[in-house]
Amino acid sequence: MKFRKKPDLLPVSISAKFLKNTWGLLPTNTEGKRKMKLRTKLVISQILVFLIIFIILNLLISHIVYLAVSRTDRDNAMNLNEQIMTRMEQEFAELKRFTDVVAYDEELKELIGDYMDHPSESYGAKIRLYLSSIGIDDQIRSYSVLGICIHLEEGETEEDFTTVGFSSGMIEQVNRKVRSNGQKTAGFLNPFYYKRDSQTVFGNEFNMVYGYTKPYKAGSMSGNVTVLTSFDQIIYIAEDMKDYSKDYLLLNQDGTPVPPSVDHSEIDMTEALEQITYGDTYYEGWYQEKDAIITMRSSTYGNWRIVCRQTRADILENNRLLILLDVSLVGIFGLGVILLMIPLVRRFTRPLAEVSAQMNEIARGNLEARVKIVSNDEIAEVGKSFNIMAGKLQDNIDKIIIQEKREQKMRYSLLISQVDPHFIYNTMNTITYLAQKGRNKDVIAVNKAMIEILKDRLRIEIEDVFDTVRQEINVVQQYLIIQNYRYADTFKARFSVQEEDEDLYIAKNILQPLVENALSHGILCNKDEEGEIIGGCIKVRVKREQEYLKICVKDNGVGMSEEQRKELEEPSGRYIRGEHIGIRNIKERIQYLYGEKCRFSIMSKEGEGTEVTIWLPVIIQNTTAEEYSV
Repeated sequence: MKFRKKPDLLPVSISAKFLKNTWGLLPTNTEGKRKMKLRTKLVISQILVFLIIFIILNLLISHIVYLAVSRTDRDNAMNLNEQIMTRMEQEFAELKRFTDVVAYDEELKELIGDYMDHPSESYGAKIRLYLSSIGIDDQIRSYSVLGICIHLEEGETEEDFTTVGFSSGMIEQVNRKVRSNGQKTAGFLNPFYYKRDSQTVFGNEFNMVYGYTKPYKAGSMSGNVTVLTSFDQIIYIAEDMKDYSKDYLLLNQDGTPVPPSVDHSEIDMTEALEQITYGDTYYEGWYQEKDAIITMRSSTYGNWRIVCRQTRADILENNRLLILLDVSLVGIFGLGVILLMIPLVRRFTRPLAEVSAQMNEIARGNLEARVKIVSNDEIAEVGKSFNIMAGKLQDNIDKIIIQEKREQKMRYSLLISQVDPHFIYNTMNTITYLAQKGRNKDVIAVNKAMIEILKDRLRIEIEDVFDTVRQEINVVQQYLIIQNYRYADTFKARFSVQEEDEDLYIAKNILQPLVENALSHGILCNKDEEGEIIGGCIKVRVKREQEYLKICVKDNGVGMSEEQRKELEEPSGRYIRGEHIGIRNIKERIQYLYGEKCRFSIMSKEGEGTEVTIWLPVIIQNTTAEEYSV
């Protein structure tokens, strides 16, 4: 069987000249094609980029500002809602507190009891004066209280007691409001308008009032006590909403808008309540519309609500100064960058021109060209990389020369080191010894084994360095026959090879040196305290694993240290003809023949032995063998 011969490498001088000529094929003068300098292109590009960005930002600045500040404006609106509602709740709390003061006043109940026992105008006047004095004694703010109204019933008997200045029309309006709202328990009266027909005891005039009512009992009669107060103060507080919103509502406990709510509001309360997102508490929340934000704040008293709607236009109007500032800053910053970059571009492109000039020198074939490094920036890195590239180019040419010499030497050594002279010498000594002892049959056996090995080595040619696993195993067996006569009963050998793997091809003369190494440096070095060889066993296993052929040679000899193992795995860097063909030699040869497609492993432990394993690509006759032919 013959394998295809690889073409010889080009001579060293031709290879180097070829590389230089290849570089020389690159254009060496591009000055005529340059219509605009790089620095000019960079400046113009920066101006164009700035103009495009400036135009886009002007178109998007409103949207950007809206996205940036809408959440902040929403939070601010919720905080303002909370502040307004807190002030309103202070008014509600004060009204409720004063109503409780009236309801639990025992002296008032005694006066009403006296009136029930002896109804007369004098007792009624005492009650009116006492009711009017409660507010003064309590020091409640006189500008907010309209008056107090007590309505009592027992059967068909009804009695009304009020502060001084309460007209009969006002009493009827209050009682009607209490009855219409079904106020049988404590709660607020919704705001309502009334026409003043007399002054209150406090001398105040009101257009809109609201109140707080709660059940009241005096003696055998029961009813309600109601304290009325001005709603103008609530309106005054709620009007602060217009400072940050043009669309807002103040809802009473029934959900009805009351002053100062805007007319024709665009707030959809049904949708807002369904889609509301609550804040830190259930008393506040917000709802995001397409181009608006609705914020809401509820009161702990009677479910009053403040609702504000801030449109996109409102938010942008509130932040118009920020928009103008952003546009101005972008313009000023862009102009400043352009003015600053013009001299910097000129400075930074100067080293690039130097790099370009040296690259043209390389293109012309001057491999000595180098860039002078004067800075420590990215352009300097380009210059360093260029210098490294030029240096590596020269190094590669030198390596090609060395590689060609090394390959020629390996081919030569592969031919002349087919048979180790020491092996022949030792074998001849063995034959002489057996002949002297008259062991003619053993002489024939050793001589026959030697002939088989020599026949195998003599048929090696440069283009024929592969052989079957079967033939390589046979060479190893012939070698072991000879060694068995030299070291009788010292070692045993076991082979494990699948029958279908025997016809696969491997590189010649790699299996026998592995076995020789296991015997010489493993088994024969394993001695007892008296210097006698203990002996051992050599196991040879060949097995196909998918696309690789695994060859393993294992012994139970003396083994080696970790340092020795690592030293064997490192490249030797030396190759001398006549040197013992060991593990390092085999590793270099299979790497030369198979390249990166092979693997090599050494496992060893002192006192336990060594295992050498190699993985070679599977080679089948007339198919894949040519890929690895020399």
